[in-house]
Amino acid sequence: MTRTFLRLLLGAAVVAASLLVTVSTASADCELVQVPAPGGGYSWVEDCSDSGGDDGDDNGGDNGGGGDTEPTCDLSQVEGEGPPTAVQWCMGTEACWGNIPSLNPPEDWEQLAGEPSPGEGWIVTYVTCYPSNPIGTWQWIEPPEEQGPSLWDLAWQAFGNIATPDFTLAFSPPTQSYVNLPTWYWADGPSDGEILGESTGAVNAIATPDRIEVDPGDGSGVMECPFAVDEGDECLHTYVRASVDHADGYPARMRLVYDIAFTNNGEPLELDGLPTTLESPWVDGPLPVAEVAAIVIE
Repeated sequence: MTRTFLRLLLGAAVVAASLLVTVSTASADCELVQVPAPGGGYSWVEDCSDSGGDDGDDNGGDNGGGGDTEPTCDLSQVEGEGPPTAVQWCMGTEACWGNIPSLNPPEDWEQLAGEPSPGEGWIVTYVTCYPSNPIGTWQWIEPPEEQGPSLWDLAWQAFGNIATPDFTLAFSPPTQSYVNLPTWYWADGPSDGEILGESTGAVNAIATPDRIEVDPGDGSGVMECPFAVDEGDECLHTYVRASVDHADGYPARMRLVYDIAFTNNGEPLELDGLPTTLESPWVDGPLPVAEVAAIVIE
């Protein structure tokens, strides 16, 4: 048995010991479930039944029942093997049993595994599988509860710790704009630098300014602009009607949009399903718009 395959078997054993795990097969979703074993105790088997049923028609339906539990291996090969505390499970067509951890005294673990412990909290397991490893093997593993959060969990934790800055919607001309005169917008308050979100591990989330989104409030729709944090003409809109129907002015609003990237120990981390953008809450800024009247004197 190769070391890689052995680690796969050990991984399955640890998952089995944690009481429940979902695995994939070509035909259905399977899970390891604990069932009473003959003569007392419990065994682990793969339940690959279709939980959805088939609406209970006359062609063998079961009115939505879960079906029978059918292991993918012959667990009779390991029946009665090991102490009452041993775990039994199927690894594909392989019937396995194991002691997790080994029942030998901890002071003997290094000798059994053939190497020193990799670190604090590690345990030695004993696993036998038929037909590939009938003699059994001892090996160090780190229990799931000692491994801490996954990279996925740490990435979402870091993302949740990003705080978008407070800002106000600024515009020019100040206090009031005018019909047919370009109005400039910018976010007053934030910087245009990156924002860091940290996790309890080595995973960080980095928010890089991408753009601001502005809704002028006159029904023209949301427009995207460069990430403007200083007065300038990078983001502008021209109103064609005065805000006479709005007592306080057009209900303009703005939000900040950031691109999101993740790192693990300073190296890029990419996992499917992680967020790629972050948007701040909308900030309102009523914007009065007036007509400009010209008086011609002859």
